[in-house]
Amino acid sequence: MNQQKTLESRVLSILKDCPRARFDDMILIMHYYNRYATYLRAGELPLNDLAFNYKVYGLPCFETIRRARQRVQSLFPEYSRNANPDDDSMVIIIGIL
Repeated sequence: MNQQKTLESRVLSILKDCPRARFDDMILIMHYYNRYATYLRAGELPLNDLAFNYKVYGLPCFETIRRARQRVQSLFPEYSRNANPDDDSMVIIIGIL
């Protein structure tokens, strides 16, 4: 099994699987916590508990995940906030000299 080791690779995996996480950091954080906490279901805990006890659970803080998202999106623009996979429109650029 291919084990993901870095925070950025984990965030990239979530951004690939869940396009909504590209636009909303809280969705990204909940997906991260649900997927990578071995015994924890983040959706079942109060936000207050997660925000103040993330170290106890062995998880990165919200800001660290947000920064990892920024780094990933700068390296992979197709997973950025500006990318819209549902947009089927075509852009035509005409240069007039």
